[in-house]
Amino acid sequence: MSILDMSFIGLLSSAILFFIFGVALFFFRISTNKQWKRIKVRRVKNKKKRKKLQRIRKQLEQKKKRQLVWAITCFVLFLMTAGGAGYSRYYQLTNLTAEDAEAVAKTYYLVDEMKKQIIAVGNGASPEKTVKNLRDLSAQLASASVKPASQGMSVEGQKLLNRHLSLTRQLAVNISNQNQDALANATIRETYLKDIAKVTESEQKVFKHFKVNESALQQKK
Repeated sequence: MSILDMSFIGLLSSAILFFIFGVALFFFRISTNKQWKRIKVRRVKNKKKRKKLQRIRKQLEQKKKRQLVWAITCFVLFLMTAGGAGYSRYYQLTNLTAEDAEAVAKTYYLVDEMKKQIIAVGNGASPEKTVKNLRDLSAQLASASVKPASQGMSVEGQKLLNRHLSLTRQLAVNISNQNQDALANATIRETYLKDIAKVTESEQKVFKHFKVNESALQQKK
């Protein structure tokens, strides 16, 4: 269970408790007010009894005030914790978890490095050496994209991220299966670059949906 899950559950539970306490105190105050009214209208001639009723009435007045103050306090705390729970849930639905964010960042760097390696072959880099590099990158990419999206986020977000991770896994499989001769072929290299372009397009949709700062990722390269 993530910190956001625990925060949401804790805040929601607190909100429910504060609401229950607030309602209970409100009804207790109504009951106390009825007692106070009954005593207020009572008329007694005995001086001793009259003083006793005055004392009880004063105690009930103080009790009413305390109950009102605590009821208002509970309702204010209810609004605060309910608002906090709502924001926590909204944040969870619309943002990547730390684990998902790490996977997205890692695949971003790996796919970009794959693209550079393939382009480098066209610029004269050794296909033999590049094949080894790409296989290593493919293994890392497959590992980074194997875990599905967190179930805490929205259904739309899950579908979007899972589709992106699926594309990156497929890219990793396709490139890991290539050999030196295939990489030396310009047509095949172009096919790989088109596959990478599809992953990049999917990546941009993920960035837009989850408001990922791509500039920050680029600075960490």
